[in-house]
Amino acid sequence: MADEKRQERRIPIDSVVLPFIGSRAEDYQPFQYLLQDVSLGGVRIAVPQWAVSREHLRKGERIHFHIPFRLGSSVLESGYVAWEEWDTPQNAQIVGAFLDQAAPVHYPVFITLFSSRFAIDLAGFKSPSSIFCQVLKDSLFLKQGVLIYLKHLTAYFSRSGEFKKGEYDFLREALLDDVKNQVQANAARLERWRSEYLAQDLPSEDAIPELDMEELREAMEPELYLDLFRSALGVGNAKMYLLAIKELEKRLFYNYNTMVMLFIQTLRIH
Repeated sequence: MADEKRQERRIPIDSVVLPFIGSRAEDYQPFQYLLQDVSLGGVRIAVPQWAVSREHLRKGERIHFHIPFRLGSSVLESGYVAWEEWDTPQNAQIVGAFLDQAAPVHYPVFITLFSSRFAIDLAGFKSPSSIFCQVLKDSLFLKQGVLIYLKHLTAYFSRSGEFKKGEYDFLREALLDDVKNQVQANAARLERWRSEYLAQDLPSEDAIPELDMEELREAMEPELYLDLFRSALGVGNAKMYLLAIKELEKRLFYNYNTMVMLFIQTLRIH
């Protein structure tokens, strides 16, 4: 196993104490992880047993970190698991991943590797507050987009000949309506936080609103799980709507990670 691991000099990351959200490429399943080190070749993460959202990652799987890593001239965010092992003292699965896929860059917030240090980089922007406000607003729009696709999905199932009436009624009441109610509740939370933020008189442009990061994670994580709709993935346009929702959720993971980085950056400033 040792010769499969990265040979670049490792830079310990001891300032990032909040977990980020990643996801498996194959099934969009989210998991929480802690960054442990980073190099030009990839990253090492810990998936702690105490995490609310956790998955066992396997060698060869592609995973998305939903963070833009600026490494030299490249900006990467996705890669495949090169090795994994269980660490008993940390009570966590330790995973080494090679980064090989370019990252979308939605905000000027990166994790940057310099010659001798790791840093959260605001790319010259001096106002974490304004970025945070924009991310919160965009997240609300993304949740509203999920609701739109859910409406299309509900309408599609109602006119699809794949389900008998009793089967569709159960699907709508037990699954679709429940998911829709959860999305609406989380969108309402994001709207409330944004309104409260706009009403706040923050002491400086460095400051960001005081939010419970666990509550924020709950509001940003998925309400819809593909396993519950597995039989529908082969049903005409149902697959298209389901996967469109999962793509929006990936943006929400990215947004959440951006807010975590801004929160950490603000702690370091003060």
